Amino acid sequence: MNGPIIDRHEFRQLQTAVSAHWLKQDGFRLDYETPLFGPPTWSIPMEFPIYQWCVARLSSLTGMPLDQSGRATSIFFLLATLPAVCGLAELVGLTRPGRLLVAAAVLSSPVYLFYGRTFMIESTALCFSTWFLLGIGLAVRDLSLRWSAVATVCGSLAALTKVTTFAVYCFPAAGVALWLGWPHRKAQSHSAANVWRALLLCGIPVLVSVVCAQWWVHHADAVKDANPFSGFLKSSEMTSWNWGTLEQRSSSEVWNTVWSNIAQFVLSEPAAVILLICAALVTGRIRLLAAAGAAAFIMGPLLFSNLYYRHDYYYNANALLLLTAAGLLLAGMWNSATIPRTARIVMIALFFGAQLLAFYRGYAFNHRRELPKPPEIATVIRHTVPPDGVVLIYGWDWNSLIPYYSQRRAIMVPNGREEDFKALEDIVGQLPPRRIVALLIKRALPTSFSPEFIQERLKRFNLVPAPFATSADGDLYLQAEQIAPASAELKGRTFTQAVINVQTSAGANPDNLKDDDLSTLVLPMTSPRPVKARSKFGFKVGEANGHPMILAHPVSELHFIPPAGATEIDAEFGIVDAAYAPNGAAVTDGVGIEIFEIRPDGLRRDLFQRELDPAKIPADRGLQAIHLRAVGPFSGSVVFKTTPGPKNNLVNDWAYWGTISLHQTRPITR
Repeated sequence: MNGPIIDRHEFRQLQTAVSAHWLKQDGFRLDYETPLFGPPTWSIPMEFPIYQWCVARLSSLTGMPLDQSGRATSIFFLLATLPAVCGLAELVGLTRPGRLLVAAAVLSSPVYLFYGRTFMIESTALCFSTWFLLGIGLAVRDLSLRWSAVATVCGSLAALTKVTTFAVYCFPAAGVALWLGWPHRKAQSHSAANVWRALLLCGIPVLVSVVCAQWWVHHADAVKDANPFSGFLKSSEMTSWNWGTLEQRSSSEVWNTVWSNIAQFVLSEPAAVILLICAALVTGRIRLLAAAGAAAFIMGPLLFSNLYYRHDYYYNANALLLLTAAGLLLAGMWNSATIPRTARIVMIALFFGAQLLAFYRGYAFNHRRELPKPPEIATVIRHTVPPDGVVLIYGWDWNSLIPYYSQRRAIMVPNGREEDFKALEDIVGQLPPRRIVALLIKRALPTSFSPEFIQERLKRFNLVPAPFATSADGDLYLQAEQIAPASAELKGRTFTQAVINVQTSAGANPDNLKDDDLSTLVLPMTSPRPVKARSKFGFKVGEANGHPMILAHPVSELHFIPPAGATEIDAEFGIVDAAYAPNGAAVTDGVGIEIFEIRPDGLRRDLFQRELDPAKIPADRGLQAIHLRAVGPFSGSVVFKTTPGPKNNLVNDWAYWGTISLHQTRPITR
């Protein structure tokens, strides 16, 4: 319960959590904020925010963190589903023990044991849909206006919360209405009136729910269409994604995946075998009802083939129907007087044991493993970007990870739209001046951003042309006036995933290195000559594999002033062979190589980083080359640094530099 919501399908969890966060901040709004694409409304409504509003209220009233409130709310709605499950079992005529057995069978499904505690709308939609189904049954059986009203309210809430879940339950609702309404047709008195009344009592809830769903989809589409970046999320654009294709419905690959999902996450193969045995032992009526539940279950992947093919959490919607059928078979077997009591107990124990094993085989890994920590760059953003500031983000598509944990509004440029400057300007033009106060550019991309692109973006939004912070999740750029307060805000904080590229002074020396005198060393391999050197163990000049070298045992720094107009860096580095010789008393566990610029404003601009571990990685042995192009012009000093690597072990870290050259772009010779 206390871990971050980065465990499985975090993309969907985080998107829901972002909406809940801003509902908590701003209060309920029909066009609730999911601030990923900017104005006019900062809204991209996917579902009516019933679940998100419940989470926000619970967090506000109890002081519980939002992550835990989201999980607690999901668990509440899952448990609130069980009385409706018992009610459906009672409609079949099961006694209290049988009803409890059906509820237990539902809870045994791995998909509910895992997703029932995630930050998702699934259990909320499931709860309303199940109560809608029960309401339809009781309204038709008892000709009850009260239960028809319950079905109308719950059906509408289900359709607004998640229309794909509600759609699946319309099929069993029709079956329940037909099954329970048929006796009214046979009744001698007022048969026609009763049939019409039953039709109205079950038809009105469905009609009202469908109208509510249509209204919300139309409204949400209009909101999404108002922003140039969010139009791709309109229902008309998502048709094939939601419904799938005819080819998918006839594809063996799709149905193999569906079967695999069922066996892993819904009903395991051993449990299914036990149910087949039960089916042979129960009455024909129970078999027929169980078959109807299984048929209703399969409507999920038939209707929305692509969604069930790609996402295991969609089985939250229909697993209840199959597990209710399973519970009916178990209850029928338990009530059979022809089966010895011991055999009945063994079969039930085997069923639940098989389900528990399926959970262990499928989802338990997510509970056992150490979850990823929220990105530290998001923490940096939260402490350096003012609450009313906006972060422009490239490279994250519309993943909510950074906006949620930074708790700041963002304009996320969707993948493939990076150079759609007109669309971005249309959005930015609706912001107050200078509201874009930070830029985050993710490094690891299929197509990286060129230095020219980055510099143009920095100039457009008046940001300092060197990252304030760097991490694997992105480089963060700030406005000049933010650097000093941001540095003060982060003073004393330590980060393991992010580097704050600020020197406290021009002579900042976080590694407590001593100054070295290089005046006596002949350094023909460097151009220009270093202007300053610092180290723990000093520098020596020698040879490595026949090449001149500067032995630079970590931790060491060589500082250079680049020549005017220099834009390129060529260098060589490596680790002396003897440092990892197999017959040595000790071998190196690797070193780190860094090249960075220290600008006059105190910012550090990373140019190159690499870890070498030649004892384990043959490719790291021998002379290594660096060729950096278009990294200038430079305004400060460039530092070549060696470090002891991630393990911080200095043993045998005999690193060296070969030739080092900082120069202008060389003309191409033919």
